[in-house]
Amino acid sequence: MAGGSGIKIVSKGGNVIYEGTVGVHRTFSGNTPVFDVFFAPNVDGGACNSRRFRDLEELAGFLEFLKLREEVVVRTLEEICAGRSASIAHVTLSDRVIAEEGLDSSVTMKRRIN
Repeated sequence: MAGGSGIKIVSKGGNVIYEGTVGVHRTFSGNTPVFDVFFAPNVDGGACNSRRFRDLEELAGFLEFLKLREEVVVRTLEEICAGRSASIAHVTLSDRVIAEEGLDSSVTMKRRIN
């Protein structure tokens, strides 16, 4: 990452890339588990939006869409099924993926506004 800060690297296509942590948290809506996924850029600890999934297949598909390695997806699902939250460090996501998938944070939104 540029200067080790975890902030943006501009790729050839002009897209900004962020490094950060993907977090997955299991809660319940009534008796039904729901899974919230967020992306926290390694910048300033600002607020993050999250995506909600209603079943493990949806969650697994989304993690695979983010191009996480299969063993990372499996480990994350195992942690969630065991009743724990999971975090996946050193994930890089483009500004476009962050915006299109609803994973914006105060950091990524500020950059787009300025």
